[in-house]
Amino acid sequence: MSYQKRPKNVTMTSPRGIFRYPALTKPDFGTDEYPKPDGEYKVTLILTQEEAAPLLAKLEPLHEAAIENGREEFKKLKIEARKKLKDVTVQPLFTEEYDKETEEPTGRLFFNVKMAASGKSKKDGSVWTRKPALFDAKGKPMLKVPDIWGGTEGKVSFEVAPYFIPGTALAGIKLRLNAVQVIELRSGGNKSAGEYGFGEEEGGFDAESVAEQEQEEKDEFEEEEEGGESNTYEDDF
Repeated sequence: MSYQKRPKNVTMTSPRGIFRYPALTKPDFGTDEYPKPDGEYKVTLILTQEEAAPLLAKLEPLHEAAIENGREEFKKLKIEARKKLKDVTVQPLFTEEYDKETEEPTGRLFFNVKMAASGKSKKDGSVWTRKPALFDAKGKPMLKVPDIWGGTEGKVSFEVAPYFIPGTALAGIKLRLNAVQVIELRSGGNKSAGEYGFGEEEGGFDAESVAEQEQEEKDEFEEEEEGGESNTYEDDF
């Protein structure tokens, strides 16, 4: 009897995008209502349609192949199941953002990338754990990992895994998280001036220059103290 070898999943790296709801330094275990007992590392990558175009050119054929495979698997289900489910349900490749006021597309696309933090081996029942590799903008591994907040910009490496769920007839591809490169870190939840609606104004207060001036004055004062006149009371003792 011959066995068909399962094709190896494709690995890709995304363009630079914005991170939304990242859980990259510690797993997300869900909520009381929707628990995730094994934990999950995840990030939603936000890209504009233009930024996403090269990535979609690679992902869409794989997504279409997964749907076609799902239709073939659907035909193998028992007639009772096929009658109940009616047809394959396609899981979208991404989520599109809509403006709350106009209800028109904003042009931003959301890609969900996830990794199970732990699990059990199907072969021997042993427990395994894993976490995503994290790199800085220079491509070096992060030895001291900071908190990575939403708004951080970077790239995501992931594995494309096609799937079909017989019980629901859901078909699509999963983007399984491998690694992340942080290019511009947002940590601690501090917003930028632009996010508050502030721009640069010429000729105004410059906090950095004021700090530099204060430091210069402090240095000059310390130099005067060190090189000043000797204590007038020293000769009396």
